[in-house]
Amino acid sequence: MVVVVLLSIVTGFLALMVQASFASRAQVSGMEGRIRTLIELREAGAFGTGGFGGDKPVGEEHFSVDTLQAVLRTPSARHLARVDEYVYKPEVDPSKKNAYAMVIGLHPGAALRAIGEVDYENARIVAGRSLAAEDENANVAIVGRLYAEQRLGLADPSALEGVERHIVFNKQSFRVIGIYTTANDFGDNHVFIPIAAFRETFNPGKKLSKIFVTVDSVANVERVVADLKSIPEADVVTAPESVSTARVTLGTLAVASTYAAVLLFAIGAVLTVFVMILSTRERICEIGTLKALGASNREVVLQFLSEAFTMSALGGAGALLLAAPLTAVVGRVLGVPMEFDRDVVLLILVGSMVFAALGSIYPVIRGLRLSPVEAMRRTA
Repeated sequence: MVVVVLLSIVTGFLALMVQASFASRAQVSGMEGRIRTLIELREAGAFGTGGFGGDKPVGEEHFSVDTLQAVLRTPSARHLARVDEYVYKPEVDPSKKNAYAMVIGLHPGAALRAIGEVDYENARIVAGRSLAAEDENANVAIVGRLYAEQRLGLADPSALEGVERHIVFNKQSFRVIGIYTTANDFGDNHVFIPIAAFRETFNPGKKLSKIFVTVDSVANVERVVADLKSIPEADVVTAPESVSTARVTLGTLAVASTYAAVLLFAIGAVLTVFVMILSTRERICEIGTLKALGASNREVVLQFLSEAFTMSALGGAGALLLAAPLTAVVGRVLGVPMEFDRDVVLLILVGSMVFAALGSIYPVIRGLRLSPVEAMRRTA
């Protein structure tokens, strides 16, 4: 029973720690797909987040949907996780304070990137909803908090619920379905509408204002940037120093988490073997007695291996009872989202049984090499 309890504790905590290490590795992999993997393309010669200074008349567009196709044909296109195109139109209402705003056309599902005072601001919906797939060809709009307050009379965003508001662009009416905020007045003064409705309303031709490319991993950003720079009508905007730092940091975290999992598994193996050696070593006298009674070496080995597998299985059952309820607790303590992974626990249980067998074989072989009298004398 003592051996079973020890095996349960060792296997259970090994399962928890290995799961935590795997969860950390998964978190790092997710970070590799998000951190510093965004590349901005804008029309050559444009400046600022609004893309000012590079506009061409309709029919003379250079930065357009053709540019988008060029992006998708780049040699590193397999590393493009996502490509979002945006088209902008300044909108001014002289009768209102802070009249300047930007109407932004985008595909439903793309990030609501509002133009802030310095950089882009990720918009957060505070009332209503965001654009959905069914809004692709609909005249609907999401407006900023300040826009809603000054132009729609909605000082409280929650007032949008239960009341229908419309805004008009080029005689086209758009139903307001949501209000966003960036906690920045400049960024909260824009309107997002589906890109198809934008083209129908403002007739911009094939023109685009911005293309945002998300790369599958920070390790591939520099390769993708090099390919995108070959597109003559586009300027590529990224932060190479930040990308390099992120790549090195995330790579170090990934290697550390992998080594941690291997190290934990090795420690668990050593502890399991050690427990079985101690438990079996004390039974060399029993081996001598069995041999004196006529048991063959094969029968002795099979008996002790069977016992080792049985104790490992019982220890595994105890480990499951220990690990299952503690998974969420350990995840909260370590700050890593963890779920009870049966595959990991099964792998550790199989490993424990193998290690337990190895730990049992060593004392058994030593006992088998002794004569029955020597085996009983050494133990005595």
